[in-house]
Amino acid sequence: MKIEQYLVNGVFVQHAPAKGVATAPPIVFVHGGSHGSWLWEKWLPYFAAQGRECFAFSWFNHTGSHGLPTEQFVQRSMLDATEELDIVVSHVGETPVMVAHSMGAAVVQKYSENHPVRAQVLLAPVACTESAGEAIPLPLDLSVPFPPMPYEMAVEWFLAGCSDTDARRYYSLMPDESPRAVWEAAQRGAAIEIDRTRVSGPTLMVAGGKDIVSPAHLVRKHAAHFGADYLFLADRAHSLILEPRWRDVAGRVSSWLSRTAW
Repeated sequence: MKIEQYLVNGVFVQHAPAKGVATAPPIVFVHGGSHGSWLWEKWLPYFAAQGRECFAFSWFNHTGSHGLPTEQFVQRSMLDATEELDIVVSHVGETPVMVAHSMGAAVVQKYSENHPVRAQVLLAPVACTESAGEAIPLPLDLSVPFPPMPYEMAVEWFLAGCSDTDARRYYSLMPDESPRAVWEAAQRGAAIEIDRTRVSGPTLMVAGGKDIVSPAHLVRKHAAHFGADYLFLADRAHSLILEPRWRDVAGRVSSWLSRTAW
């Protein structure tokens, strides 16, 4: 399947056209910190083959998208990526399903406070103030971009379960991240406020039992706060999308979407 790539108002977009006539709402895929649209390279064709128009994009200053001045980038909250998400949804032109990972989950939830969403699938989501956990002690210089972690640490945190070959390729694609966004994530939800009375769309949250970034007990707490469906995968880590058994996770997501009434 040919994946189309283009810019929309400075946002790098990858589009996998639906196979045949679209038979279900489109999906917009939202990556998390230190990633880009490439996170969804396997999921785009998988869901497009099911009759959905599929779109993935990169946040500003991430893979392929418009760069920001350093002084602006370092002050950027993860929730500021709702700007890019709004640009992409406007481009799609139809109320979409949203599938998001890690920090991207908070972006989707914040966006849905003010916009309709067909459904939300949040994979290893970050928590919010009501579901916060113990902060991660992570030394940060808030005046400079946060570079990718050393390879061994990146594997432990983000790429556990991937082969060394795949992990090294994904690691090579990781961009710098806003130190403010990293600080917010390290607070394990304490810095993220989301109004559950305004969030739209039925929601599924997925947790991995081996995830040290978004521990399963916090994801369960987060799901309970929002009244979301909860799926626990005991033998998965943070990168549910890139691990070799990604198709199993995508299949669970697809099954949930097929049962969810729009």
